[in-house]
Amino acid sequence: MKIILFFIVFILGALLLINFSGEDQVLTGSELEAVLAFSEPIAEDMFAGYAANDYAAFSRDFDPDMQETIPADFFVGWKLNLDDKLGNYISHQVEQVTQSDEYYVVVYQVKFEKDEQAQVGIVFHAVEPHAINHLWIDSKQL
Repeated sequence: MKIILFFIVFILGALLLINFSGEDQVLTGSELEAVLAFSEPIAEDMFAGYAANDYAAFSRDFDPDMQETIPADFFVGWKLNLDDKLGNYISHQVEQVTQSDEYYVVVYQVKFEKDEQAQVGIVFHAVEPHAINHLWIDSKQL
């Protein structure tokens, strides 16, 4: 039941982001570099925590809403389900960075064992401490 609720929350979040798509600004140059300067270390910690099954590292930079959406007890089952469908996490690289109102959206091309073309989107608050407000995974395996 929690997995269904999780996916519903993320689908609704993705739809919300689509509604803002007309206002999204793709970042380049110094704006892109500034966002990557704070977002990359956060994303590295999150991906490393995910790969290591370490909830504390995975969720270290979540805002309170994300902490509530993916609590520690939910993480274990959610991760097992993703591991079954996607396999182990391998690597990621930035695909695009946009700004939508008070958020930065960083989309990563992510390689998993069973899907080398997955996308992971991480939504960061534009204001410090740039906590993660939303996260989604798009894969043909899901």
